[in-house]
Amino acid sequence: MFYPTNTIQLRDIQGNADGKTATINCPKGPRYRKIVVGLRDTGKGDTAAPSVASVTAGDWQVILGSKVIRRLTGAQLDYLNTQNGSQYASYGVAGAANGGGVTYLPVYFEEPWRKRADFQNGLACETGWLDANGVFQIKVPLDGSGTTKVIDSVFAVVDGFSSGKPNPIMKMFSDDANTAAATLDLANIFQGADANDLIESIYLLDPSDSVAQSKQVTKARLVLNGNNVIDDVTLDQMTQHLKSSDMNPTVGAYPIVFDHDDLFESLRQVSSIKTAQLTLTFKAASAGTIRRITQRLGDPTV
Repeated sequence: MFYPTNTIQLRDIQGNADGKTATINCPKGPRYRKIVVGLRDTGKGDTAAPSVASVTAGDWQVILGSKVIRRLTGAQLDYLNTQNGSQYASYGVAGAANGGGVTYLPVYFEEPWRKRADFQNGLACETGWLDANGVFQIKVPLDGSGTTKVIDSVFAVVDGFSSGKPNPIMKMFSDDANTAAATLDLANIFQGADANDLIESIYLLDPSDSVAQSKQVTKARLVLNGNNVIDDVTLDQMTQHLKSSDMNPTVGAYPIVFDHDDLFESLRQVSSIKTAQLTLTFKAASAGTIRRITQRLGDPTV
């Protein structure tokens, strides 16, 4: 059965003030294709739309039921969206007066970049199963360096489908590690993930002490279960590979994408991974931190 979409305003926003964490309360019942958050700096000295990073500081959290299903910064979310095509990135609208510009950042649940329709809308986030105690919220930390950073507005694209139970969705989690040399070894990087989750991708962002990618990851080697080499190529080779797979890799991270062929069958189930060894090579010795963002397809309640 076809379920037509509706585009609705989400007006229940608590704590919407500079330096606070704004909470967007999303009505329960609909299936959410995407939610678009408008960001504004009312004190900006021109009419241009602000950058995502200038309005928000710290990790956004998406909460479904009682679980955090996504945790990463707004700028990092924007980056991940962009890897699937420039058309999925945030977009800015200039204001009529200084401080009037708005940047719209989409939070995708449905994945419109996929080639199969059932893969696209099958990941839209159902909320019809939530009980009175369950919530669907997005928490947005607003930058506290001034008094003018706010959420301007929020709208959502929804439909009426509900299976009455949680559906698998794409979860996003970030982890940080210290860097102290020109290489870094990371072991058991999927520890703590639900055994039934499917690993979709790993993005290794440029280290915190890099300037213009001067210490970016130039090569990664991922070995599962001792002898299964999943990835062992340079950043340039990976960039070419993903471009030829209809993706849009941009500077800022080394990507490992399991379903670059757009097939869920290419994802790796956590339960099948007994050991994982990830070795990173940097362009130059790094002495900071590196953030790893992992996307996992799975049950949002665990």
